[in-house]
Amino acid sequence: MRDVASCKILIAGNCIFERGVASIVRDVAPSASIAAASRFADARARLHHGEFFAAIFDLDGDELTGPASFRMLRIDCPRLILGVLSRTPSAGAGDVLGYLAAGVNGYVLEKSGQAEVERAVRQILNGALYIPPSVVEPAACELDPPPRALGRHRCDLTPRQDGVLGLLLQGYSNKEIARRLNLSPHMVKIHVSALLRRFSVQKRSGLAAAATLRSEKTGQRGPLGSAPLMQISA
Repeated sequence: MRDVASCKILIAGNCIFERGVASIVRDVAPSASIAAASRFADARARLHHGEFFAAIFDLDGDELTGPASFRMLRIDCPRLILGVLSRTPSAGAGDVLGYLAAGVNGYVLEKSGQAEVERAVRQILNGALYIPPSVVEPAACELDPPPRALGRHRCDLTPRQDGVLGLLLQGYSNKEIARRLNLSPHMVKIHVSALLRRFSVQKRSGLAAAATLRSEKTGQRGPLGSAPLMQISA
């Protein structure tokens, strides 16, 4: 388990963005060491040469080219926890899916408010995947436990991810899962993409073995199956 006091977190964005996010990070992880970069190229260089636990980026930065920027960064830093914060008024499921597929662990909307942004940062730094509540359909908020649960150590999944995983492991297609859970097929794709990254597998067929192995372990793994987690209390 990594010592929180030794963790370094990079915040990339303009000075106003950096000060605001740094304040939230200090509330969530007071002992972490915070570094700043104003440009994406500078941030990428610092991440490449330094031992950083996590990085949070201003998604509205001028140099970014959408998910492609973070796809390259994920290749450079496979163990890094990556979060992005957007100041745009809204984000569609397709936007979030694109960034998750590129390797981002959490997509945060500034408009969600201080409390939700703090919750999002805490969740991301703890190694979980974060999707804005406004992107998820109302029906996704509640879900009964799925049949044939793989074990109590799937508690780091959201209830909706756990439900999708339960049906996926029973052989249901995305369209069938969408019908049973009253979700759009696009939203199911988001959850499946998150699950594949969560269990560090490339195909749906690899989820059964990976999820079963995970349920048998007493400890948790990082978001990409290798990075240790920061334990941050709520």
